[in-house]
Parts: sequence; C-alpha cells; structure tokens
Amino acid sequence: MRFVFGAALALAAGGALAQTSAAPAPAAPASVASEPPALPQPLDCTFEKAFVCEAGKGCASVNALGELPLPSRMLVHFGKQILASTSKAGLPHISSIASVASAGDALVLQGVDGHTGWVMQASRSNPGVTFTVVDHDTVLTAFGACKPAP
Repeated sequence: MRFVFGAALALAAGGALAQTSAAPAPAAPASVASEPPALPQPLDCTFEKAFVCEAGKGCASVNALGELPLPSRMLVHFGKQILASTSKAGLPHISSIASVASAGDALVLQGVDGHTGWVMQASRSNPGVTFTVVDHDTVLTAFGACKPAP
C-alpha cells in the first residue's frame, strides 16, 4: 500500500511539473486511450487431466480435482466474479474471483478459497484452460477446455 501511495504521489508531482514546463507533453499512444476488451460471457469448463506435486514427494497424475472426480466441471462467471462447481456432497461450491487480468487473447483469473490460492488461465479464442491450486506444500494443476455456458 505504501508503494502504491508513493507511486501516486510521484505521478501527481510529475504531472504538476509537466504543466509548468514550456515543452508540450507528448500525445498518448492510441492504444492507451482505447477501451479494454469486454469480459467474455460465462464459461463452462471441463477439466480432464490433473497432477499433484507435493514437497519431498514429487509429482503424480491424479484422478480428481481436489475431492471432485475427473472429468470435473466449473462455471466461470466474469460478471458475478465467481467460479462455481458442485461439492462431493452435491452442494454448490462458490469461489470468488479476486482479479481478472487480460493481455491480448489471454485471461488470467486469481482467487483464494479457504487456505489455498488459485489461478486460472483461459483464452478468448482457444478452448484450452489451466487451473492451479496451491498451498504451503502442495500444488495441483489441471488441464481442460472451456466453452460458452448455456
């Protein structure tokens, strides 16, 4: 937070100095002024392969995404900022999306669920998707595909 505040002060000071300078400020590139692309419609993602890596044990293929047997499905709802799945008991499980970053075709989602962090990388034009969950000594990575949700 201190870094962000300091950077904001530096930008404000730089703007004030630029206003008092005799030379005109350079025009911003057209790409900076354009609107960011809209977030996609909800996605229905199915994960078919998963691997778990544990400290001191190495990595191995697994047949489940956590407690969900493969193939596992998730709904990604960008507007509501959630990942939704069904728990082993058949009840809904919702995880909040804390951030979404978009760079070109790539979409990177991040969040925290309980004591674990997760990241999902998807594409606007390619159905492939990866999902990784981490805690202090275990990493689970799953591979699958997404399609527009019905």
